[in-house]
Amino acid sequence: MISTQIQIMTSKHQISKLFAIVAMTLLLIHIADAYIALTTTHGFLPMTIDKKPFGISTFGISTFGISSILLFFTAFGMGIREKKTTTLTTALLIAGGALIACTVLGKSAIDYGGLARISLSFLILIVLGYVIMGLGILKVFRQDGIWFRVH
Repeated sequence: MISTQIQIMTSKHQISKLFAIVAMTLLLIHIADAYIALTTTHGFLPMTIDKKPFGISTFGISTFGISSILLFFTAFGMGIREKKTTTLTTALLIAGGALIACTVLGKSAIDYGGLARISLSFLILIVLGYVIMGLGILKVFRQDGIWFRVH
């Protein structure tokens, strides 16, 4: 017997996918602005945008960066009770978390001349990136029915 699986997109799935897309867009804008700021006096974003949110200048992350991190967690949280999730949301969580962790790791290596002297703020961002990536991987395991149970 051949069975077909029809995935019905609930509103939570659609909102989760939208949050993940917006988060990745904001993250890519932030990374592109930071890259251009390395070669010029400032990036392409207007100077009126707060590049030191909450007065924290050591985080090296703008409002775009903080918003993307929060939106990635929100995208995960929207479908936390759903066993079936969208592939796009899962892929964006994994890719976004890897981008956050790797770019902050690279930035800290450039700023401090190596990885031995990473500041606490950079370390927190690296861990947050890997946590977001881990949440995406968790969604993969839950999606495929590989969810580990402790008996």
